[in-house]
Amino acid sequence: MSPSTALAALVLSLGLLVLTSTRNMTARTTTAMIGWMVAAGAFLNLLVPGPLDAFLGGAVGLFGPVQLGVMSPLTAAGLVLLGVALGLYDVRPQYASVCATLAAAVGGTVAIGYAYGTPLLYGTLTIPVALPTGLSLLVLGCAIVAAVGPAVWPLQPLAGPSPRARMLRAFLPTTAGLIVLLGLLDARFTEGVGVERVLVSVWIAVVGVAIVTLLVSRLAGRIGAELDAAYAEQHRAERRFNDVFDQTIVGFSTTRLSDGRMLRCNDVCAKLFGYDSAAEFIAAQPGNLWVDPRDRDQLVERFRETSVVRNLEARLRRKDGTHFWVLANLTRREGDDGEPILDNIFIDVSDRKSLEQQLWQAQKLDALGSLAGGVAHDFNNLLTAIIGYADILREELASNPSHVDDLNEIIKASDRATALTRQLLAFSRRQPFEPKSLRVDERVVDMEKMLRRLLGPPVRLVTATDADLSAIMADPNQLEQVVLNLAVNSRDAMSQGGTVTIETRNVRIDEPYAHGATAVPPGSYVMLAVSDTGSGMSQQTLARLFEPFFTTKEKGKGTGLGLSTVYGIVKQSQGHVIVYSEPGVGTTFKCYFPISDARPRISRPVQARIEVKGTETILLVEDEEPIRVLAETALGRLGYRILAAEDGAAAMRLAASHGGPIHLLLSDGVLSGIRVPELLRRFVAQRPETKILLMSGYSQEAVFQHDIVAPNTAFLPKPFTIRQLSERVREVLDS
Repeated sequence: MSPSTALAALVLSLGLLVLTSTRNMTARTTTAMIGWMVAAGAFLNLLVPGPLDAFLGGAVGLFGPVQLGVMSPLTAAGLVLLGVALGLYDVRPQYASVCATLAAAVGGTVAIGYAYGTPLLYGTLTIPVALPTGLSLLVLGCAIVAAVGPAVWPLQPLAGPSPRARMLRAFLPTTAGLIVLLGLLDARFTEGVGVERVLVSVWIAVVGVAIVTLLVSRLAGRIGAELDAAYAEQHRAERRFNDVFDQTIVGFSTTRLSDGRMLRCNDVCAKLFGYDSAAEFIAAQPGNLWVDPRDRDQLVERFRETSVVRNLEARLRRKDGTHFWVLANLTRREGDDGEPILDNIFIDVSDRKSLEQQLWQAQKLDALGSLAGGVAHDFNNLLTAIIGYADILREELASNPSHVDDLNEIIKASDRATALTRQLLAFSRRQPFEPKSLRVDERVVDMEKMLRRLLGPPVRLVTATDADLSAIMADPNQLEQVVLNLAVNSRDAMSQGGTVTIETRNVRIDEPYAHGATAVPPGSYVMLAVSDTGSGMSQQTLARLFEPFFTTKEKGKGTGLGLSTVYGIVKQSQGHVIVYSEPGVGTTFKCYFPISDARPRISRPVQARIEVKGTETILLVEDEEPIRVLAETALGRLGYRILAAEDGAAAMRLAASHGGPIHLLLSDGVLSGIRVPELLRRFVAQRPETKILLMSGYSQEAVFQHDIVAPNTAFLPKPFTIRQLSERVREVLDS
């Protein structure tokens, strides 16, 4: 081995050690540069052999025609390949592996040449390759190939569990080793034994075939056993999949993307669509599964951009034509024929969608109720001022009948407006609520005569009830309003006459019962059902049925508050309303009221006193100026001393500055600034002897929702007349 060859082999070995042991980029970059320098030096030696070795102390003489101590051109070529492999190790590992493989082939050829005794395999007559040099090229080349790894050629075909890789791993080393061994036997021992070379070659071929055959048979048996085990495992996996496919609680199906044809499905999928079995469903191949075909067209467009769609909500059609909602995961893949198909997994979410619709409807009605309650509250304040001043003017103009008649008309119009605000408060569940234990059938019987007159001759009234109907807790007047509104609604739906049936029954619901956007929880109820044989309603009308001011009647023939009032009253009584209707068939309203054995303590109203005058001091707190001025004027005329304040802060200042007693705090139930609960807390702490009377356009239940307001606090609902105000003030002062 020449000095330059030994130096190059040493440098390349150290460089490979650095590349395989550190991730430092500076060191790796330096090593790559050294590899390129080795390649350049070897290439120079290839062009001009001798000078570099002479510089290093080689090139010492000749052995015949062979120069000693000089790098062979074949060695130089191998070192160029190894230097390039080292330089490309990080940037182009696939090329580095190819170069290292070629260098190893050069080294292997040299080693075989020495083994066979064939100089043509390891050099020329000028500069042969030394055996250590060949072995160095072989070892370095193999080391670089191993360091690059199995991700690139030549190790890539040998890696992995595939049958091709396994056969290459089994045959390649054996075949190569066998060929080398047989060649060695032929080259070294044929002439010494004295046997005919052709005969030896034949025997070598026979032995080689026998060895390869033995290897093939053993490998084939091994691979066959593993294939059998793999097929058995595949069969078990398919059986497990089929068990899951058929027994799962979700629907599985495979459809063709182009036309939606059903290729496979499980029984759950078939039953979701209304079929008895998967075979029946696949045989039927219904073409109208999508309620809206545009939804499927949009899905196909989505699959042009993606192969997976998750959490898709779709509305589909059953065998009987009914609709249902599914939540699906879909995956696109290629079928056996190369055509795109879809694997679908889905569950029925119709109940969830129904609950979402119920929640949305309840939230919408609650929002409308809050709006309606606020409007009614503000309107009650206006009506209080209108009615109060009309009462004052009627007393002052009693001598002028023409003006009194005008004032009476104003008061009548105000009374009608008051009834309208009560309907709004009923819908918002903020009207005064005085529940009592009562039987619905008795109320219906009491109203039957009036209902027959109200419905008129063309309409036949039928009533039915259970013999022993349970009692419920409800406001009697409000319950009568429910029956009256539903009966009038039924009458208006039967322009040519018909039948109205009012039914009261005890019912027991064991599981949550939902219909449309309404759900009734389990429990015992008294059902009030009002049915008619009228025109019925569409789904669009049913969706807005309980909205205030929504009506299908002609302009001027309905306010749109009748059914919204029914809804509010039933909800305020902790009940539920369900509506069944079909165009051309009729409508049934079912109101479910919880059964209750409790009998609440309802205080009897105190008889109004005839004498309403007084001399006591009253602190009046009202943020609406017309009502404040009205109450101050009306009570002042009756002899009371009035301290008027526009809000809670002003009231506390008046109370602090007033040296005498304050007999009554007359306050609005909803104030700006200091809130009513805080006002009462401070005022009672300073003047515990003062009596309290709250007034509001909201219901007493809404005003008394704060714990600080005592349940027995006196209350006056708005709007009120001067007489009602004076009587209630006198009643509280005398209590």
